[in-house]
Amino acid sequence: MAIADPFLSALNPAQREAVTCTEGPLLVLAGAGTGKTRVITYRIANLLRRGVAPASVLAVTFTNKAAREMRERVAALVGSRPLGMTISTFHSLGVRILRAEAERAGYRHGFNICDENDQVSLLRTVLREIRGAVAGLDPRAVLAAISRAKNRFDLPADVLEAASDDWEHLVAAGYERYQTSLRDMNCVDFDDLILLPVLCLRKDEATSRRYRTRFRHILVDEYQDTNGAQYQFLRCLVGPERNICVVGDDDQSIYGFRGAEVDKILGFERDFPGARIVKLEENYRSTASILDLANAVIAGNPSRHHKVLRSTLGRGEKVRCVAVPDEHAEVEYVLRDVTRLLDSSRVSPRSIAILLRAAAQARPFEEKLRLRRIPYTLIGGQSYFDRKEVRDVLAYWKVAANPTEDISFLRIINVPKRGIGSTAIRKLDDLAREAKVPLLEAVGLAAGGAGDFPPALRAAAGHIRDLFERARERLAAGKPARMARALIDEACYREAVDLLYPDPLTRDGRWRTVEDLVASVERWAEENRGGDLVEFLEALALDEMPREDREDGKANDAERRGVLLMTLHSAKGLEFPHVFLVGVEEGTLPHKKAAEDGDAAIEEERRLLYVGITRARESLTITHAAARTLYGEARPRQLSRFVQEVARQDLLLEEAFRPADAATEADVAELLSTYRKSRGR
Repeated sequence: MAIADPFLSALNPAQREAVTCTEGPLLVLAGAGTGKTRVITYRIANLLRRGVAPASVLAVTFTNKAAREMRERVAALVGSRPLGMTISTFHSLGVRILRAEAERAGYRHGFNICDENDQVSLLRTVLREIRGAVAGLDPRAVLAAISRAKNRFDLPADVLEAASDDWEHLVAAGYERYQTSLRDMNCVDFDDLILLPVLCLRKDEATSRRYRTRFRHILVDEYQDTNGAQYQFLRCLVGPERNICVVGDDDQSIYGFRGAEVDKILGFERDFPGARIVKLEENYRSTASILDLANAVIAGNPSRHHKVLRSTLGRGEKVRCVAVPDEHAEVEYVLRDVTRLLDSSRVSPRSIAILLRAAAQARPFEEKLRLRRIPYTLIGGQSYFDRKEVRDVLAYWKVAANPTEDISFLRIINVPKRGIGSTAIRKLDDLAREAKVPLLEAVGLAAGGAGDFPPALRAAAGHIRDLFERARERLAAGKPARMARALIDEACYREAVDLLYPDPLTRDGRWRTVEDLVASVERWAEENRGGDLVEFLEALALDEMPREDREDGKANDAERRGVLLMTLHSAKGLEFPHVFLVGVEEGTLPHKKAAEDGDAAIEEERRLLYVGITRARESLTITHAAARTLYGEARPRQLSRFVQEVARQDLLLEEAFRPADAATEADVAELLSTYRKSRGR
């Protein structure tokens, strides 16, 4: 039957239904490889074609890359980039609202966004104030607990009320003082970018009504990954028309450790009675053999929306399940097969992925890939923004933009060396507390004669005061790029780099990193005339969020060289012609801790395997070892229960690998026999 509207002709029937059902709540269950992004972008374009004002459309996703791609694809569909339309991540939307409503949220204009290292530094100070020097107390553990609370949308009072032991009371006290300290410094953390806008919208009905009136059509991508705070954020924005469309796949909800709550997508009909549900089950990515295994594995989860993926690509080759004697044989087998694929003229290294449950599994693969000179990329190395010189330079700029930001100021108060040691810093901190001023202002007071400080320190304090006064003057004159370079030059930061890296090549490379960062400000200022430094730092922070792009494995083309080696969590959203899923064993997948945590954790581990399976397009190989060395001792392993459960369905091509140093063929035969007996075959 011909499609009346040529615009919709590229869509299958389920996709068309999702695109054209534009009124009321809609849940689009988009299985892996079923064209989720196409549906979202066509739906937005269809709204605009029907005369919906761009400014009334809000599309929210989880990564900056996904938001950029969505904007580009919508622009391609409608012929231009619609002015006023909002397509952003949750956190970018949060910061936009928080900037506009800063005073209502209890903040001043120009607040800074702390990164994880800043948070740890602040929390270390907070815990010292609460408990003194507590041996063995890890501020990162407390920070993780606070982050989990914020993701659940629990406030300090909620955490205190629920506290049942000393640890939970410490977290509650730390949370309350941590939030107070952030506000005093006019800073927020990443979790606050969701929490604070919700509190603001809930507190002020007129403000909430203004946003609900503006955003009449809301679309949410990857809805299965929403946490409690993000869920509350959406509820604050949905207007009385209930025009909210959420797209996601409960079978791919694998971020419980970040606070994602799969029950949000499972309970959408409860939250929005009368909601329409559209299932996308036609898969354009993987062969039928791969999808048959994926469907069989995920069917073992009782808590899910029922759906079955159907391939458009034909049967393809069977999935191989290979038993190996140990981890060394596993690496040998996988790299032998990788080499075989690479010897084929049609297979490039970038079309191959080795997927791991845990990053620790990567080391032996890295060693052998290097030895065999096979190019590869390990996703998840050190972030550019974790380098010392980058963090130092950003700290200088943050203080210039926000003089109340004590965390960043403490980082660079003695970088390069100015003779301001820990004793002097404590005395300056005492002066700041006594005068009830930020630390930078206390340094200015010390330079002017306040406190009991020696002449050398007063001179150093005067230099710092003058340094940042000049920086503030340049910012006030609307010259952020000139300020950025001058501040680093006048602070003599090159001296710090020279002292830290005596090797000339390393030193020059590190200084080039600083120059690149300064150049990025200059480019930004050229592209955003009239923008201030706060906006640059905000854009930088949001683009490098650890919970967003840095964790999703979406390396850019320059980073993706050779065979890809990554965790299953990093691989979500990606696809590869050839995939090796390694270490699919009890204790690894499902992880030992998940087995201890109960049914919900096991269900998430099953979803993680499902995600791994559905990354493969043409071929998939699963490996498992009969034994692995742990703490210097070889310990027996069993094939993952998730694979054992589907073994009787004849979905797998079973093999056993005889490593080069195996004594006899009989060893391999015995291995395969044991493997089959363990599954009752």
